[in-house]
Amino acid sequence: METRKNKILVLALGNDIMGDDGAALEAAGLLEKEFADEIDIFKISSAGFMLLDLLEGYEKVIIIDTILATGEPGKMREISMEELSGRLSPSPHYAGLPEVIQLANRLEIKFPEEIRIFVIEISEPFEIRQGLSFPIRYNVHLYAEGISQQLKQWLREYENLALA
Repeated sequence: METRKNKILVLALGNDIMGDDGAALEAAGLLEKEFADEIDIFKISSAGFMLLDLLEGYEKVIIIDTILATGEPGKMREISMEELSGRLSPSPHYAGLPEVIQLANRLEIKFPEEIRIFVIEISEPFEIRQGLSFPIRYNVHLYAEGISQQLKQWLREYENLALA
């Protein structure tokens, strides 16, 4: 099944019945309104080897998710693949991403040339409830705006290449 329409993908990982774990899904909803048909945006609640199929063929990908807070919940940041690989995280979404990328390289699957990972820190990743807590709900639009800036930069780069 062909799902890819564009060169750029935003992949939001989360679970909207796990409280703040749904923050990436909420941010993806805001990005969908802004970017419409320019960027593919998928919201999923599982990962693992199915990432091979989802990421194959894209040139650039942003993965957005939540991560257990080391400080104040609601803090947004980008994490590197190296940080992700060395992190012992309770998130099932990230458990296999580095391995999936290694497998794609070994199998010579056309994988994105650039993968960026943006997270928002949460304090209760396993709390079952619908809706975001106040600090996360308050910051989710800022989280989406930070991701939006990266997407706009990539789109400008593609426009400049097309004009050259």
